[in-house]
Amino acid sequence: MTSPDQSAAPLGLAPRVGRLLREPGRIGPAVAHRLRARRSTPTVDHGVTTYADSATRFRLLTQSLELGGLGLEVGPSHRPLVPKAKGYDVRVADHLDAAGLRQKYASSPSVDLIEEVDYVVTGNRLTDTIHDQFDYVIASHVIEHTVCLVSFLQDTHDLLRPGGAVALAIPDKRYCFDRFRERSSLGRVIDVYRAAPSVHSEGSVLEYYLTVVHKGDAISWWAGAPGEYELHHTLEQGEAAAEQARSGIYHDLHNWVFTPHHFRLLVEDLHTLGLSPLREKAFHKTIGSEFFITLSADGRGPDVDRDELLRLSAEEVRTTDAVVFAKPAVHGP
Repeated sequence: MTSPDQSAAPLGLAPRVGRLLREPGRIGPAVAHRLRARRSTPTVDHGVTTYADSATRFRLLTQSLELGGLGLEVGPSHRPLVPKAKGYDVRVADHLDAAGLRQKYASSPSVDLIEEVDYVVTGNRLTDTIHDQFDYVIASHVIEHTVCLVSFLQDTHDLLRPGGAVALAIPDKRYCFDRFRERSSLGRVIDVYRAAPSVHSEGSVLEYYLTVVHKGDAISWWAGAPGEYELHHTLEQGEAAAEQARSGIYHDLHNWVFTPHHFRLLVEDLHTLGLSPLREKAFHKTIGSEFFITLSADGRGPDVDRDELLRLSAEEVRTTDAVVFAKPAVHGP
């Protein structure tokens, strides 16, 4: 999940362009621009655990994977979940090589955790760069950034050996800066796949810039967290970003917006329609601001029928917090 702070600087600044804008293909941008969930210890407020501790998060992401086999971790940067240093037989795909990552994250206390990158993904589909197959794939806070959701699912399937699975950690839009955005529809998912764009559309960029918020000082939170909302960008920033999108410049943003049961329904519908070979293998509801799902070609699918998934999906957006926006500062007399 990328911080809106990375998009807040004036668009004309060179650092902004160098850090956020690319001209990639359909899938590689998701690897080149993502932010992993960064909490390694639980935060507790009034008895509510707001984020999974590192051990719980590891278990939820890997419990359905064959960790003794060959793995692929997509975009771990300086926080690998299954590091080679701990004996895992894993390959790393990222947007820079190890030297580039160390330079980029030189100020991070975890810079020493960066491992050698086996596949530098700079654009196009994952399978254009990676030609091996794996027993498992891990992608944390990546799928929401992809230009084409269907292509990402197809590519991860093609990267898996028979019986393999892909584990995903995904932000829940109710508890992050996507709070006021509409969830991604099946229709848009399919339309984007058929249109085959190389960057996020003008409409997607505008929606993002005009809608994302922070709550208090946070860009992600937990159910019941205190704080007032505040829009993160100006209209002028949105218009400038949209103009760049029209010219084919890539912007790092959440192109897809999900809640847990809504995502489960999307995955199953795409499978039923023959657009994705993957089905649900394991699922865990939201902890803090993210939920966890494992997909595989031999998955049995959701443990409830489609009618129930529709009901659960509808309920998800009915059970949200009270909306209070911070009042803008008043200057002068």
